[in-house]
Amino acid sequence: MLIRERLETTKFSNSEKTIVDFILEQKEKIKPMTTKEIANATFTSPSTLIRIAKKMRFEGWSELKEAFLKEEEYLSSHFCDIDANLPFTAEDPCYTIASKLLTLKKEALDDTFQLINHVDLHYAIRILDRASLISVFGVSNNGLIVQEFKYNMRRIGKLVEVVNLQGELLYNAHTMPASACALIVSYSGETPIYHKILAVLKENGIPSIALTNIGDSTVSKQADIVLRLSSREKLYSKIGTFCTDASIEYLLDVLFAGVFALHYDEYLREKIERSSQIEQGRFSTTEPLKESRFFDDFD
Repeated sequence: MLIRERLETTKFSNSEKTIVDFILEQKEKIKPMTTKEIANATFTSPSTLIRIAKKMRFEGWSELKEAFLKEEEYLSSHFCDIDANLPFTAEDPCYTIASKLLTLKKEALDDTFQLINHVDLHYAIRILDRASLISVFGVSNNGLIVQEFKYNMRRIGKLVEVVNLQGELLYNAHTMPASACALIVSYSGETPIYHKILAVLKENGIPSIALTNIGDSTVSKQADIVLRLSSREKLYSKIGTFCTDASIEYLLDVLFAGVFALHYDEYLREKIERSSQIEQGRFSTTEPLKESRFFDDFD
């Protein structure tokens, strides 16, 4: 959940609510303000700001303020005019719907790229490359999206299992070998079972990579490496998960490509040679689709 949403839904006292309303109204304008200045502007006390931060599970006001401003900067600079939750109307013709979804997905991909921390990405790729087994945890729709990642990684000899049955998630975490790693896909970052899974992984020394929203979620706090998803959509008040799906698919493709690049010539040769043997019967008369034996150049 975004910090903005947590501020709107957390139960505060009257004096705390006065400050929260001020923060949500002023947004980036609070950046140069001290705790005393905010307190004076809201006829409250500086200690009230500290209490708000504690209720929001931050160490202090400065930490909450920094996280809130960072989130607001993202929200104001990355959102387009199209509503990610209701990107089209009943009156829109099909071509308009197609155009709006194209724009929305382009924006989601740009969001995701801008959110990439290159150090975290580097370490995530190294973790995946070294792991003897990659356990991908994704429930509901996410359990379907990650299947393509499993397919791609298996084609280069990486053992991947997708764990998406609620009753098996925690069991799998307990039985993973020490040489494995976990990849958790959670848009909300607050799915209760993931908190238990991450605690087990940490206790057993198994590295974890999380794909989650930009907010200060429990998953983002517990995972070893966090890669941020485009965070445009509400949890359920929406037509579909257009942005989220595009963001997840893009990050998974980046992770696969990163591992592939570490052993580029080896993986490329093996993938093409295996595919040419397995799919011998496939052909096309369309010129761009026709195959050639270009991998002979690697001999």
